[in-house]
Amino acid sequence: MRAAPAFELPVALSRGERCMLALIGATCTGVIAAWLWSHVDAAAGPAGRGVLPAFGAIATAALLGAWLGWRQSPRHAGTLAWHQGNWTLRRVVGPPCEGQVQAKIDLGSWLLLRFEPIDGTGPTWFGIDRARAGAAWHALRATLFAPGALDDASRRSDEGASP
Repeated sequence: MRAAPAFELPVALSRGERCMLALIGATCTGVIAAWLWSHVDAAAGPAGRGVLPAFGAIATAALLGAWLGWRQSPRHAGTLAWHQGNWTLRRVVGPPCEGQVQAKIDLGSWLLLRFEPIDGTGPTWFGIDRARAGAAWHALRATLFAPGALDDASRRSDEGASP
């Protein structure tokens, strides 16, 4: 069986993905603010505090959540590389680390990937689409979905774990 070709792929969030994270942040903080406001409003008695203060508090919380979701989403996670049977993620900050990559969602022209570092630090998630991957798209898919790719990866991790 032929080995998959070596490639490097810059991984970053698209503008649409960052907008989705901002929307998720806005929704979460808006719901929490509405829940908290319901308790504040109930403590005010039967008349409540009114619609305008509730809308202002919830909208402010939602805007804050959207800003945090946008701000905390990484613009450039690094470069994912496949060389000689090993996955490496070179992050913008810090040393490169080796690990395993799994495709968690495959929509044909878009993949959600999970990079699990060997050193035990937390996983890194990123989405890759055909347009941003360019020429590396075919090599990426061939590497991820090659017959026996999962067996080879588990065998390597088992060999490293034995005493």
